[in-house]
Amino acid sequence: MAHHRATRAEINLKAFKHNLQNLKAILGSSTGIMAVIKADAYGHGAIPCAKAALECGIQYLGAGVIEEGIELRKNGIIDPILILGSIFLDESADLVHHNLTTILCNQSLAEELSKEAKKQNKIAKVHIKVNTGMNRLGVQPENLLELVEKIQILPNLKLEGLSTHFSSADDEDISITKGQIELFQTALIGLQKMGINPPIIHLANSSALFRFPETRANIVRPGLILYGALPSPFIRPIVNEVCKKDNLHNFQPVMQWKSKIIQLKTIPKGQPLSYSRKYFTEKESLIATIPLGYADGLNRNLSNNMEVLIKGRRVPQVGNICMDMTLIDVSGVPDVKLREEVVIFGKQGEEEIPVEELAERSNTIPYELLCNVSKRVPRIYQS
Repeated sequence: MAHHRATRAEINLKAFKHNLQNLKAILGSSTGIMAVIKADAYGHGAIPCAKAALECGIQYLGAGVIEEGIELRKNGIIDPILILGSIFLDESADLVHHNLTTILCNQSLAEELSKEAKKQNKIAKVHIKVNTGMNRLGVQPENLLELVEKIQILPNLKLEGLSTHFSSADDEDISITKGQIELFQTALIGLQKMGINPPIIHLANSSALFRFPETRANIVRPGLILYGALPSPFIRPIVNEVCKKDNLHNFQPVMQWKSKIIQLKTIPKGQPLSYSRKYFTEKESLIATIPLGYADGLNRNLSNNMEVLIKGRRVPQVGNICMDMTLIDVSGVPDVKLREEVVIFGKQGEEEIPVEELAERSNTIPYELLCNVSKRVPRIYQS
């Protein structure tokens, strides 16, 4: 008999496809899409999301590390996959064997990939990342031409793309991103003057493709927006305006996180709840326990600082969040029963708690909350 935990993450692949179709409509036919599905598609499931993206006709998939790319290959995906986090020298054989592409930032990796590709009688494709201010991965602009010239003379190696990554596209101050764009364009023009034209140019993440349309180039790298969440409050009005202008329905959240009540108990006034006695009942209260805690990915910093949905209304979470359990005060909700559905983030009736709200309350970003929904929470796919 099939069994699923009461605590579950519902993944709406129809919403995921809707978001991709929205992007395609906004970008037009001249700009392709690299769907970023690293970190298990931000917790949504890499294989189902990759297959859904490819069904929508996207051109490329973006993985974070080589193991993610290999997993996609082992599940029958033959389309182009870029390893966004680059690789170590000793991973070159696997990269070539599985026909993966990698970000490249130095000559030693170029030489190793060339050697491996020659050994396997294949062509290894690479995308150079230019460091324009993120100061994480990337070749310095002044060293770019030397690296490109090295790639051109190495056998079995092909420069397929040129990219950079924005550090502050989500932030209110646009000057930093504008500066990064200028540095990248200068680097690209320098190559073009030497007759070097990488076929694929990509700069834009979810925020940049909306806020800085000039960064769309011939492919973009959306991540969070595919899953219906937004990286910062500054993006929402821009996204809404673009959707309105293009007569599109807004982007839709793909994941809803739910649980069910496992116990109901009336607690007298003045009683402590949960570990460390951080919360005392102010009056006689009906307290519900749900089988979900920080081992499932619910940030403990949200203790006494979040709400959940039950019967289409908001109720407060109370007491410290535990490893496996969380308490909620359902005193004001009529006819609450055991196994009543509880929504951590998502929609219930006319009420909604977006993941962005929980991120703001826990002083983090939506990316982290989505990625942190742990493996022991079953994903239930709806298509």
